[in-house]
Amino acid sequence: MINQRGCQYLWGAIALTLSSVAVQSAAHSQSLATAQPRTGTSLIRPATTCPTELEPLTKALLRDLPSYINRLSHQRSNQFPTYAIAATQPNIEPLPVVTSTTTDANQGGLQQAFFTVLEREYDSKKPTSYQHYHWLFLARTPTSGWQVAILYSRRGLYPTDNRYAGPLRETTQELTAQAIRRWLRDCQAGAIPITD
Repeated sequence: MINQRGCQYLWGAIALTLSSVAVQSAAHSQSLATAQPRTGTSLIRPATTCPTELEPLTKALLRDLPSYINRLSHQRSNQFPTYAIAATQPNIEPLPVVTSTTTDANQGGLQQAFFTVLEREYDSKKPTSYQHYHWLFLARTPTSGWQVAILYSRRGLYPTDNRYAGPLRETTQELTAQAIRRWLRDCQAGAIPITD
């Protein structure tokens, strides 16, 4: 049990501590009020503009694509986890497209890009590496920016063995196309740093 004298000491110590904190707080507030703002240095990254040209857009996209694929892949409950390891630089030289109409695929705003993504799948026995070859068609609109029009993909073993390469198939609704859509959304929002 604390006697009266002990209470006085305790109250005195509390009052002294509180007054010391109040003095320090007032001094800190005063120093903040008189502090000069920093010039030339911003702690917030400025918003960037999504490229309107295909080449800088696809270079930035493929720089970030493996991490976007991995984030989306791990949100799913896959039996065997798959990791995107790397993506090649884009080839934006368009191929002629044969269609049932006489219009060219590049008329109407479609742009083509070719790239490869190296992926590794881990099953219960051992890891297996695959190359996914992608043929991407992008469309750019003034209001929505870049959009995925269609994606074709072909999967093969890595290192390359053409005997086991799969057929070319449409993958517009699959993981890689979803990752590209998410990256394009972030790019349009100004959240992607674009470097030369």
